[in-house]
Amino acid sequence: MADEAALAAKARDAIRAGRLPAKAANRTFGGPGNGTNCAVCGKPVTRSQMELESEFNRHGTMPGLDRYHLHTKCFAAWETERKRTGDE
Repeated sequence: MADEAALAAKARDAIRAGRLPAKAANRTFGGPGNGTNCAVCGKPVTRSQMELESEFNRHGTMPGLDRYHLHTKCFAAWETERKRTGDE
């Protein structure tokens, strides 16, 4: 896994590119990874790693639920960056 500065840069890029929201999640769950790629670093979150899954309610013409899977360190980087650039 990349160092903190590199993860922060990747989190900022994901927010700017719209791959991750800049607002707080509606719900966040933790547990073992399921192999899904991390929304920050792009690497799989393996079963031997802890995963945080953040959920966002989507309203409007296409209501639903958006889910993002992140390594714990990637989640921390995203939280820090979204608080700097986004909505609380």
